Amino acid sequence: MKPYPVRLLLLVFALLLAVARPAAAAGPAAPSLLSPASGASVPEPLTISWSAVSDPSGIAAYNWQVSTSSTFGTVILQNSTNGQTQDTVSGLANGQYFWRVQAVNGQFVQGAWSAARSFTISGTSGGPAAPALDQTKGYTTFHPLEVITFTWSAAQGATKYLLQYATDPSFPVATRGQFDNIPDPTMSFAIGNEGAYYARVFSVDANGVLSAPSNTIQFSVFYKNPLPAPPTIISPVGAGTITLPVTMNWNHVPNPQPSGYEIQIAKDSGFSNIEIDSPQLNGPSRTELSLTPGTKYWRVRSAQGDSSATTAALTGWSSAGSFTVSQAPASPVSLTPTSNPVYSGNSTAIAIQLSAAAGPSGATINLTSSNQAAAPVPASVTMPANTAWMQFQIQAGQVTADTPVTITASLNSGNASVQLNILPPTLKSLTMNPSSISGGATATGFATLNGLAPAGGAAINFSSDNPAAMAPAVATVPAGGNSVSVQIPTNGVSANTLANITASYNGVNAQSSLTITPQGQPATFTLIPASVTGGGGSVGRVTIAAAVSFDQTFQLSNSNPGAVSMPNSVTVPAGSIQAGFNINTSVVSTATSAVISVTGGGVTKSATLSVAPSSTAPASQPVTVTLSVSGRSGERVTSTPAGLSVAVGSTGSAQFGSGTSITLTVSNGRDAIWSGACSSGGGKAKSCTFKPTTNSTVSANVQ
Repeated sequence: MKPYPVRLLLLVFALLLAVARPAAAAGPAAPSLLSPASGASVPEPLTISWSAVSDPSGIAAYNWQVSTSSTFGTVILQNSTNGQTQDTVSGLANGQYFWRVQAVNGQFVQGAWSAARSFTISGTSGGPAAPALDQTKGYTTFHPLEVITFTWSAAQGATKYLLQYATDPSFPVATRGQFDNIPDPTMSFAIGNEGAYYARVFSVDANGVLSAPSNTIQFSVFYKNPLPAPPTIISPVGAGTITLPVTMNWNHVPNPQPSGYEIQIAKDSGFSNIEIDSPQLNGPSRTELSLTPGTKYWRVRSAQGDSSATTAALTGWSSAGSFTVSQAPASPVSLTPTSNPVYSGNSTAIAIQLSAAAGPSGATINLTSSNQAAAPVPASVTMPANTAWMQFQIQAGQVTADTPVTITASLNSGNASVQLNILPPTLKSLTMNPSSISGGATATGFATLNGLAPAGGAAINFSSDNPAAMAPAVATVPAGGNSVSVQIPTNGVSANTLANITASYNGVNAQSSLTITPQGQPATFTLIPASVTGGGGSVGRVTIAAAVSFDQTFQLSNSNPGAVSMPNSVTVPAGSIQAGFNINTSVVSTATSAVISVTGGGVTKSATLSVAPSSTAPASQPVTVTLSVSGRSGERVTSTPAGLSVAVGSTGSAQFGSGTSITLTVSNGRDAIWSGACSSGGGKAKSCTFKPTTNSTVSANVQ
């Protein structure tokens, strides 16, 4: 969730394309407002409606606005419809408002605004209750980039919440910030710009209807706002001799920040000889695993945003506490596995904690396992010099029954042990993608193991309790792998049909439901626009004759995949009569075209997309794309067009025409984190599409 002015994506798209059109392009006529009547007093939520208009290129959308002024100098609410001539208005306080509507044609040219009408909100009738917004956490005077926490009362009828903030108490659309889809009655975020701010919150019900606004609160964000007092320390304060690890505790500041604390540990009370300086701590505690022997002094402070464009806003340091680390020879205190139990084939790290830091030459720690085949460990590991904590990795061996194993570490006549439980591989999950599909289409099932398959693989049995979904009898996870995907074709149905798909392995079952819906027929199919310059994009729009209560999925095909890329299917959501999908084109040297088709229920609708060369585009030159794949073993990343097919742990290269639209896809429907020339922004995605014009490198970390 992040702040943005309130506009639907369709509205933004329509407005941007409309601005890019030549001024001479004629827009559609202004609609006539129908309801409510001018000057009417109505409760909210209310329905506004207007007359339909026509245009030779069709009507893509209607935009509507609400303002407190008949001149619409300040717009406080706006939205769009996908061609429908009515919409629901909610989220307004009691008072008088003005509204108007404009049409946007199929070429994304805006028409004139309608004449304005007024209405007065006289209260509420239905919809969720309004929440009560509390004052901001800690105080009301913040610094730029200081995280501010808002809380409010849970509201009856709310399934989520919406928060707005602005420097104008009327909360104009153009300048306010907004967070929506907030699941709980709290929200934290930082503001970078100085100013005196207002905030309010709305509850939102399952139908997207907003409550009346909450009370409005005020707060400020300025570099020169006051700082809170330093944190106060709790322990250790003047402690005696201790063994590692040592935990330092303090009290939170009034408005604690994510990663906001900094702790220092010094060998002297004047903090001129700093041994540890750890910033970006969440607190209010910190455990140090490794410290040299002797007396230590510690203190903490907090960062509260910025005090200038280049300076952090820091509290003063707390008072200092002290303790003494034992000088006795180090011995193991504990062994702590990251995971326990561990499934066969999986790895875990095991942490060793010593009572004191190893000497200047480090320390050799001996290791033993009571079952080296099930939990193999090295004979010894070396603790680095002046360190009291380290980890080593083990990979569980294959077992056929639950197997307890004791791991022991020994040093200086001391030892510590931990019991690991090694488990045989079992079935972890079965998922369907998608979970709802039109009859006649094919779904994909993903079966995943806990652990890795043994030598010879893991044969997973599948079954379906309904002939409308046809699961394979068996599929095998290859040795050393942890998942397998299967195709599940479906048959046509006359009503929504539920099929339960079951996977079985090693005495464990996993089940996933697949809903098969009747496949309708496409009524119309259009391309907007139908002619593009290579490298540009178009939108395909599919309509059905009437809305139904379930999703409708249609298959898509393309006669020229070398020049045009697009998804394999499009889904019309339940309750809607249309859906769109994006179409990308490659740079071309000569004019070409592609026939785009949508199929469902035995009916195919087609439209032709013309792709023209750019008059200024240079001739396409080959570029080299290098792909490096890491992450989950046994998977592979391939390209469309063909050329790249790289397994996890490998790197490969291929040449493509400059500007070619290349889609990289992970095998078995898995996600990857993409970076480099094709990036997923740190998130997970099953594929990544880009158009390289120079030699490029892409990295994929398969999840």
